[in-house]
Amino acid sequence: MRLTTLFSLILLSAVMALAGPRHYSSNIVGDVNADGEVNIADVNVLINAILTGEGNDSCDLNGDKEISLADINMLIDLILNGPQVPLADTGMYMSVIGYNQTLATKEIAALDSTTVPQFNDFVAGLSTQPGRLLYYSVDKAIDALNTAPHPRNLQNVAVVTFTEGLDQGSLMMTDKYETEAEYARALNGRILNERIYGRSIKAYSVGLINENVKDDAQFRSNLYALASDSAKAMEVNSMAEVNTRFQAIADDLVSRNMSETLTLVFPGVGTGTRIRFTLDEVNDGTVDDSQVYIEGTFSLKTRSLTNIEYKGMTCNAGDSVAATSVDGMFVTLVFDGIQLDSEERIEKKNIQEWYWVEDHQAWEASTEFSASRLPDIERTYSSALVMLLLDCSSVMDDNFDELKLAANSFIERMQNYNTIPGMFTVNGVSFQMVAVDGGTYVMGVDSAAVESGMANVDELPAHEVTLAPFSIGQTEVTQELWQAVMGTNPSSFTSDPQRPVEQVSWEDCQEFISRLNAITGKNFRLPTEAEWEYAARGGSKSRGTTYAGSDELGEVAWYYTNSYAVGTGSADYGTHAVGTMRGNELGLYDMSGNVNEWCADWYGPYSQDAQDNPAGPETGMRRVTRGGGWYSVGSDCRVSFRNFEAPGSRNYSLGLRLAL
Repeated sequence: MRLTTLFSLILLSAVMALAGPRHYSSNIVGDVNADGEVNIADVNVLINAILTGEGNDSCDLNGDKEISLADINMLIDLILNGPQVPLADTGMYMSVIGYNQTLATKEIAALDSTTVPQFNDFVAGLSTQPGRLLYYSVDKAIDALNTAPHPRNLQNVAVVTFTEGLDQGSLMMTDKYETEAEYARALNGRILNERIYGRSIKAYSVGLINENVKDDAQFRSNLYALASDSAKAMEVNSMAEVNTRFQAIADDLVSRNMSETLTLVFPGVGTGTRIRFTLDEVNDGTVDDSQVYIEGTFSLKTRSLTNIEYKGMTCNAGDSVAATSVDGMFVTLVFDGIQLDSEERIEKKNIQEWYWVEDHQAWEASTEFSASRLPDIERTYSSALVMLLLDCSSVMDDNFDELKLAANSFIERMQNYNTIPGMFTVNGVSFQMVAVDGGTYVMGVDSAAVESGMANVDELPAHEVTLAPFSIGQTEVTQELWQAVMGTNPSSFTSDPQRPVEQVSWEDCQEFISRLNAITGKNFRLPTEAEWEYAARGGSKSRGTTYAGSDELGEVAWYYTNSYAVGTGSADYGTHAVGTMRGNELGLYDMSGNVNEWCADWYGPYSQDAQDNPAGPETGMRRVTRGGGWYSVGSDCRVSFRNFEAPGSRNYSLGLRLAL
């Protein structure tokens, strides 16, 4: 190594010594020496690795298979700007902390058939000791949440605390507070104001009050301080009630782990018109009293609802929502990620539309709006991080065995709910299948579309197809899933494991599916061409769009304009992580663009006859592909467009989507 480089490293080490340490759990990128901190000590380890040529995988921070100055630059950024917290798979994640004079911790892990017995064994092994670090345990639980690997679709973050008495000893564990009341107020402030990866904390406190509690007022004050709202502070009188409360909390957490997508279809109006959609039961006389509604100002020019206010709910759609489609006088708006504050579900029958009439200073019901004609409300399951804190102080002796049983029942109930419909996990990688109702639709296009040049002749004739119910992948098969099953990744674009796998032939896909079925015991397969087109159109919920989910291709697809024409020097060149564009009516992503998708069928001409569950010709030379890819022009991304490849063909825009 050159002396100038050595001098630079030494100087760098001295400068970094001025930066204070950042305290994180040891699973955080940058904690090279695994001491729970990211600081100068880690820089020194990297310098030593560079100088000696000896270092482990944790020193290769940027994953380029080399330990170099680039890794030190990345570490400097981590020290100055904060950690890179690893992403986890979709699911219910949990940790258990038993507290008395010390903390016994079961680290955060996904709840599944492998880990639940480990959680049960941990709880069974807890023992009682004098002391009760109540405040301190909650403090450390929130710290752990801040550094936990988190799923991309994290929806809920929760802390569930059980106690049978007052805090004893937490003030000795920190120099920040002089009194218990001061510490309790600070914790309540963290619970109410802190955000974990953008999510607020749902904090539940369960307190068993009995003869051991001498100061009832302080006991109740603690319960309220450690809860995110008064309804989540629960005083009980028996261990049977503790178990009941734990079960109710599990139900509550899981119900809040589901969000809804509401599609509203209504007649467009003049610019500046105030519109309110009430979701609770109201009438002409009570519309002003509605507690659950979406209200905004309509813009005729942009066909959008602006300055939106959400009452009685949270919603991911934002304060301005543009129309996904316009059909004559009717506009369609989609509101996703809705959760009602009441923790109830939206009922379509309750939805009403109202216009504000300035002259009358009153709301008037829309006569052209009908809730019965709206698409079904879609429900999406998300992920959660949950911390369960258990009082293990010596006064628990008589109730300790019952507490353990209640805790394990809570864990098992959470695991049962963790089985999201259609969710599968293979070697630690999760993927989602979406149920598609059976139905009848017209496959292909009519002759006018071909004559006008809008479609190709092999999309003729339009014919009626009836399909039985089936399931199809929410996204294209990712490189991460292919790697988990096959142990290899053949793809050309490998910077993100969430990109779709490509460079796979139809025959490769059959081998992948065979291995996947051996692991899962299921019968996964490629979709038939008829199933693929039905799903891309939106199934029974179809709005008749040209592409999968929209008439505007740029809203739903990575294709020629935004992925190929940008040039090889652009970060947008090539495939993209699945699910980053808007989905279609069924919540399916990338059915237009990203990569072409193999279907099960041999390629051949359509029949004009009505068919039930068609599977294509019995023989052929080429297999059907659908959807278009990242370098496809717009016309090749239409839901009816057909393509084909030899079964052994591979290219960097050819992947797959599973069916079941």
